[in-house]
Amino acid sequence: PDLIFDHDQMVDGAIRRLRRRAASNPIGFELLPEKFTMRQLQKLYEAIYSEELDKRNFTKKINSLDVLEKLDEKDKTSSRKGSFLYRFNQKEYERKTDDGFVFKMK
Repeated sequence: PDLIFDHDQMVDGAIRRLRRRAASNPIGFELLPEKFTMRQLQKLYEAIYSEELDKRNFTKKINSLDVLEKLDEKDKTSSRKGSFLYRFNQKEYERKTDDGFVFKMK
């Protein structure tokens, strides 16, 4: 729908800022539950960037950042086999950034 006044520009600006922040800060983890699947994380970033991301490349990229903790729990709501749950490791992220680590999604 059409927005009144300059609200469409405000929304576009907010989306650009969100994408910029998501590319260099781990804000995606703040928008998910404490425990999440890799698919949930990928879907979130696909929504932020409005583009489909390759599953293998996304998983490889996320794992290379080494800021996720893979849990021994599975989410079995979508399949019998289930998907492993992960948790963002804030302490590891802070330790890495103190050592010069830069979070890069794009």
